[in-house]
Amino acid sequence: MARRHRAALYAGSLLSCAALLSPLSHVADGRLSVHMLEEMLVLAVVIPLLAYGVSPMLSGRAASWLHPVVGMLTLNVVLFGSQLPAVVDFASRNVVFREAAQAVFLMGAFLFWWPVARRDGLSPIAKIGYLMVAGVPPTIPGITLALSHHLFYHAYRSLEDQQVAGLLLFGTAKFALVAGTFVLLWRLLTPQPEPPDRDDRQSPAGDLPPAAPAWLWRLDEELPAEAGRLRLPVGAGR
Repeated sequence: MARRHRAALYAGSLLSCAALLSPLSHVADGRLSVHMLEEMLVLAVVIPLLAYGVSPMLSGRAASWLHPVVGMLTLNVVLFGSQLPAVVDFASRNVVFREAAQAVFLMGAFLFWWPVARRDGLSPIAKIGYLMVAGVPPTIPGITLALSHHLFYHAYRSLEDQQVAGLLLFGTAKFALVAGTFVLLWRLLTPQPEPPDRDDRQSPAGDLPPAAPAWLWRLDEELPAEAGRLRLPVGAGR
């Protein structure tokens, strides 16, 4: 496992503890906006780090049913279902159901981010398209809550708090789309290592990607001698 994968795994584990075991989880019982912030932190930061961290260990063992369509549908079903008034109100009264719903939310988020985090599978352009398509449906409940003029939940009795929660849901969906697209584009545009036909010459930077394209190095090479060809004098111009 590379150091970047290990660092992502450690960071995701620490942030998951901070989001799920810290006093933030107790404050979320009384405010919908804090509860939404906790869910969006897990969805947009914790799970992507964990999925990227474990990708070297699971890339070759991923089951065939882990298709991008499965991840997209699972996330939207879990995300829409977790915002239903009946689910939110019952989870606020039943601790066992709340923990089970949280586990289902984590699994749905992981299935969504797995096609993006895994090394084998979708191309970078396909991953960008995947994020763009998947980022549209979550904006619907976000806009609904942000522009609402009546309360949807009996457990949370503040209209302003409900509107802030909608803004958090809407903004997180856009943040995940923009951040994921930026990372994919950055990796796509990063210079690649020296091509195989340049094995006869060592890169000046060692194992690092060259700062200049390979064709520029060919300008410094000597031209091959033209054996067996008579050189004719060049006549002066008239």
